[in-house]
Amino acid sequence: MSWEAIAGFSSVVVAVCALGLTVWQAAISRRHNRLSVTPHLTTWTQSEEATGTYSVEILNNGIGPALIQSFALQVDGQPIAGEGADPIEKALKVLFPQYAFRSSQAYMARGYMMSPKEARSLVAVQFLGERFPRQAEVDHATKRTRLLIEYESIYGDEYLLDTDALRSNLALNTAARQPSLPRAG
Repeated sequence: MSWEAIAGFSSVVVAVCALGLTVWQAAISRRHNRLSVTPHLTTWTQSEEATGTYSVEILNNGIGPALIQSFALQVDGQPIAGEGADPIEKALKVLFPQYAFRSSQAYMARGYMMSPKEARSLVAVQFLGERFPRQAEVDHATKRTRLLIEYESIYGDEYLLDTDALRSNLALNTAARQPSLPRAG
């Protein structure tokens, strides 16, 4: 083999390696760009059992905006229909028919762009009178309710906030953190 052939072959190997490295760097850069604008919607609940006050907020804990595609609410697996905040008001009446309350509700319409670190009050309930639900009743009502919000990143990557999945993950994480008991020997 001549030196010219070795030099030509070496040039081809270097060019192929450079092309491979460029493609790899472009893929890493693209992934980084997508991750740098990833939204992450979650819920935050607050309760003051002594005053009968409860609230739920939607938070975007991600580092990118969330473009809302759909907003749906279910109670006991049944969709709650209505326009705007009506489904939340209807759900409260289904969940707490025996209690008097005052509430404020909101919703997220299709096309709403939720900024990173933004929080919005979804529902705030103040039970009225001398009798209002115990924390266990509110917790049970929360488990009966499912919120589904489909949203996208600015790159069009699709995500879903599913409160049933959040509760499942919380239960799994809580169980994983429980100390194991020593075995009887």
